[in-house]
Parts: sequence; structure tokens; C-alpha cells
Amino acid sequence: MKPASVINGEPASLEEILDARSLRADRQKELLKAGGSCLISFSMNIPGAIKQFPLAEAAFETGLSEIRALIPETSVLTFEESRKKTGNEAFFLLGSEPQAVKKAMSGLEESHPLGRLFDIDVLAGDGRPLSRTELGLPPRTCLVCGENAKVCARSQAHSMELVLWRTAQILNDYFRGLSADKTAACAVRALLYEVSSTPKPGLVDRNNSGSHKDMDFFTFLDSSAALIPWFRDFFCIGWDHGDEPSEALFSRLRLAGQKAEAAMFSATGGVNTHKGLIFSFALLCGALGKVCAGNLLAGTGLPADAAEVFDLCQSLGTCSLKDFEGTGKCTTAGEACYTAYKTPGARGEAAAGFPSARAIGLPALKAHLSSGWPLNDAAVLSLLTLIAEVDDTNMIHRGGLSAAMDAKKEARRLLSEISLSAFKETMEQLDQDYIRRNLSPGGCADLLAVSLLLLFLEDAGLVSEIL
Repeated sequence: MKPASVINGEPASLEEILDARSLRADRQKELLKAGGSCLISFSMNIPGAIKQFPLAEAAFETGLSEIRALIPETSVLTFEESRKKTGNEAFFLLGSEPQAVKKAMSGLEESHPLGRLFDIDVLAGDGRPLSRTELGLPPRTCLVCGENAKVCARSQAHSMELVLWRTAQILNDYFRGLSADKTAACAVRALLYEVSSTPKPGLVDRNNSGSHKDMDFFTFLDSSAALIPWFRDFFCIGWDHGDEPSEALFSRLRLAGQKAEAAMFSATGGVNTHKGLIFSFALLCGALGKVCAGNLLAGTGLPADAAEVFDLCQSLGTCSLKDFEGTGKCTTAGEACYTAYKTPGARGEAAAGFPSARAIGLPALKAHLSSGWPLNDAAVLSLLTLIAEVDDTNMIHRGGLSAAMDAKKEARRLLSEISLSAFKETMEQLDQDYIRRNLSPGGCADLLAVSLLLLFLEDAGLVSEIL
């Protein structure tokens, strides 16, 4: 999202703006006639002629929520609001001590990331507006330079273009950061839940390191922690550059992904714990960022439409298939499997919009959870379901195509027989068998993590229900 695209709506005339101010003052007087100790009058401090647009509406809702959190519900005698072209307004008639309310509202204006755009007046019961100076508080600062706002306004120290740009930047940065943080939290949670699900055949879990000699449970914890800021960055790249073609957006995500890989290797001492997942999560988080930004600009908000996110993943993932073209040299196990068996692995999953996670992993998770299985066991059973259905390039790389096909058949048999009472013993035996044969379904483990991410994004209200 570009800041210049944020403030976009129907302009109000100067006469309309002045009339709205006059009507607001009249309404303040009318409300105070009903009694009460003080009145909060809240509106948005949006410069220029365009006062009403989706991010201003979202910021107003945020301000209302923050005000309500600071005042006791029992002290609210009357509340009313109006939404119009000249900007939203809200009034709280309170039975609270005016100076305490003014301090609380001034603190909100100073401390909240959107606070400089909040215009919160507090009027005493006699209609007198309380000032910051009489409470020993500093004057409001200019949103551009940080100096006294009134001095800058009187001297017209900054152009309207600069003031509008800064306003748009404040709005954009707040809502982008809010969703990016939620997305990163879901992503790292998915990594932690995947490695913690136990027992998993041939994989690192809380019991052992599976078929891996160079990593353990704590290696995965270190890697997961190191990747948190990069998940946030993937989302922000999608948000900031959503107007670019898929090829350009993919290039940006790939570069960030390479830096995330470097952070992973630094945290793990050179061990590859999450390289495939960095690729998958980069596309998912980036696609979500682009869709969320578009929704907010359009005023539709969250959750983002899951189908739209997956369509974009498909477009971005298709860009990665070019890696299979050209040189004939295989630099990764995935490329080697594609060359030998035409199994595209993580790139193919992304280019198809993650069908294995959407159609196998996530439905299995939901089905087992709804049947009463604990989340740990539901995750392990979902992994087993993925092993039964997916051509795992890591299994092929380690054991060959025949061993991978045998593992799929065995997984199907176990799924038809397994019970809650025999779950742990059955899976521990399968784990030992995989360790003995040096098998590791790493590709399916990545798909389990993607499935968990989708589940958590749904739960957080970031994407619509995935069918």
C-alpha cells in the first residue's frame, strides 16, 4: 500500500467543514444540559478536504475502543456517534471527575501510535474545555516535525502535501503493523507446534531427533525464534508492493527469504531446519499482506478471502517453477527429485495454491480435533494422513521412490487401524522403523506446518474459513 493511495474519498467543502464544527459545538452544549460531570468529544484530526475514507473509519473505531477501555462503563451516562462526509464524531457524557478524564485522554493522544490523529476534547460540566496547560501537560506536537503543533499551523511551516503524506503514513504503518504482527505470531506458532507434536516418524520432536544427526528439538526452537521478524517482513512486502506484477513481488519475497535463510543458518550453526518452510511461508504471508492491504483500502477489512490469498500464492509460486528450467544442475534435493521423478515438491505445492495443505492436512486437522483428539495427536495423525497421500521429495531423496511408495501404503493401513488407546505405541514404533531405515518425511512435516498456519490464521480472523 502506497501512502498516497490511503486518503481517497469524497472531499467536503470548506463550508461543510465549518458547519460541522458549529453543529458539534451546539451538540456538546445540548448534551451537557442533561447533566453529568464532563463530556468527551472525539473526532479524527485529518487534514485537508477528504475527511472520510476506509483507514480513517478504521482509526476512528480504534479510538472508540481505546477510549472505552480507559473509562469505567458505569460512568457513561450517554453515548452517541455520527458518521458523515465531514468526519466521524462521538460523544461520551460521563459522571467522572473532569481533570482525571482529561489526563487519561491526553495520555491516549500521546501514547497511542494513532494518537496524533485523535482529537479528544474534554469539557467540564459548565461547558468549559479543559486545556493541557492547566494540567501541566505539554502542548500537542506537530505530526511532521514534533514541535508545537499550533506554532507550525499558524506559520504554515509544512506544505499540505507533506502533512497529508505524514497522515497517510501514520495510518498505513499502524494497520500494516497490526496485521503483520498477528501473521508473524501465527507463523511462529505453526513452527513451534509442528516440531512439538510427538511422536512423529523419523522427525525431530520432543522425544528424539528422528533420523537426523545434526539437529534436535532446541535447534528448531532457535530457528523458529530467529525467523519471527522475517515472517513479519514477508507480510509487509506483500502489503507495500501489492500493486507490482507477481514476478516483481516474487523477486522481493525471494530476496527476503534468502536473508531469512541466512538468519536461520546463523541461529542453527549451519543446520537446515526450515528452508522449505521459509519459501512456503514467504509466499503465504506475502500474499496475505497484499490481500489485507487491498481490503483495508476498499473498506472491507478482515478476514481476507482465503480463495484470493491462494490464487495469489499460485501466481507467485508459478514464478518459482522457472528454477527447474535451464541449467540442468541440481542444487537442492527438491530439484534432484524433480529431475528424476517430476515431483515438484514445495515449489509445485505453492504453484498449485498449496492443495495438499488445503485439501489434506487442514481437513485432517479439523476432523481429528472435532472428533475429540488432543491437538498434539490431531497434528501427528494429520502428518500421517499427508504421508499417506503426498509424494514427499525428502522421503524419495533418502530412501528412493520404492521406499516412499511403501511408506504411503503403510500410512494408509495405520490410519485405518489406529485408536486413541494405541496411538502413542503405534506412532513410536513407526518412528523407530523410520529411524532404522533413515527415512524422514520432511516435506510432509512442512505441509503440516502450513496446515497449522492456515488453522491459526483462521482462528485469528485473518483469513476466511478455508473449505
